[in-house]
Amino acid sequence: MKNYDFLKKKNIAFIITAAILLVGVVSFIISGFNMGVDFTGGSKITLQMDKTPTDNLDDIEQHVKDIVGEDKFVSLIQSTSNAKTVIVTIKSVTAFDTLVINELASLYNVSADVIGDKTNTTDDDESYSYFSFKVADGTKVDDASVKEKLNALDKYNDVFKSVKTDDGTVTVSYYSTSFEQQIINKINADENLEVVHNDISTISKNRASAQTKTALIAALVAILLMLVYITFRFKQVASGLSSVACLFFNLFVMFLFYSIFRWEMTLDIIPACLTILGYSINATIVIFDRIRENYGKMPEFDEAANGGVHSTMLRSINTTFTTLVTILLVYILGVESIKAFALPLIIGIIAGLFSSVFLAAPIWSVLRKWFKVEEKEAAKKEAK
Repeated sequence: MKNYDFLKKKNIAFIITAAILLVGVVSFIISGFNMGVDFTGGSKITLQMDKTPTDNLDDIEQHVKDIVGEDKFVSLIQSTSNAKTVIVTIKSVTAFDTLVINELASLYNVSADVIGDKTNTTDDDESYSYFSFKVADGTKVDDASVKEKLNALDKYNDVFKSVKTDDGTVTVSYYSTSFEQQIINKINADENLEVVHNDISTISKNRASAQTKTALIAALVAILLMLVYITFRFKQVASGLSSVACLFFNLFVMFLFYSIFRWEMTLDIIPACLTILGYSINATIVIFDRIRENYGKMPEFDEAANGGVHSTMLRSINTTFTTLVTILLVYILGVESIKAFALPLIIGIIAGLFSSVFLAAPIWSVLRKWFKVEEKEAAKKEAK
């Protein structure tokens, strides 16, 4: 690489970059992304089993799909820190009580607002819920029809308890159970499986949407501030735009891997993206500083840029290698949440090495020509 001219052979790097961008766009359109519940809304169910369920993971997955459907199933993983722990993730499903309201509204020909909110109660050590609502005079619904409709909402348990009508007020009692709890009950019904402890965390669609918006704003603000900083530091818009182009490429490559391999995107990707941005811009600034130093001694920018890349390349490779060793160990030895943060970092840092060495200086050179920086510098010298 000592005799490699990064500026004269910049088209090779540009072609490779264009190919990666093309593959990425096609993948984004065809495959999209496997968005986790942090962004789409849904539930994460942590199940502590009585024994290691390695041979029964397929059975657990099937039980989950039986309850919520295959389209709502996201993932099932066995914890690396505790082999008896299984983490199930599902997309947002309509709340069970909402389904009950919809069925009652249809049966009694009233609006959902009329039915109102459910009430939880306990009678003879038995917990259940009920709705009380007014119906039009003469409205009659067979009790058997109410029972049939409500029991159909849960394929594995009887939901209906009772129905009473008193002076135009209907009270329908039923056993309310979330789909998350139905999943747990279904797994416990399997003689080969037993859940000894569970934890359910749910993220609403509104909160997920807010988190997605926050992530985008954070990334855009970070990139904008870096653009301003680089432009101010090197006194050229071309330098700022070239550095931002490299940052965009690094994040693009990371998202490309997530799209191709259908890795689940969780909230951990936000700090990972910001870390990649910070790490990558640091490597680019080091190269740009050396280029600026060389340009004061050399008449041609491309010659100064090529020398700057060569003089900093060993530093870039060593820094990237030592950082990767640390992050790889974190990924191998860490728990799931740490791995979700480390994985995008590994991809982004490798992409950052390519962009800082092969793209940053050539893009700066091209943009200098577009903005006619050479002509402006020459005009200033003549004016003096």
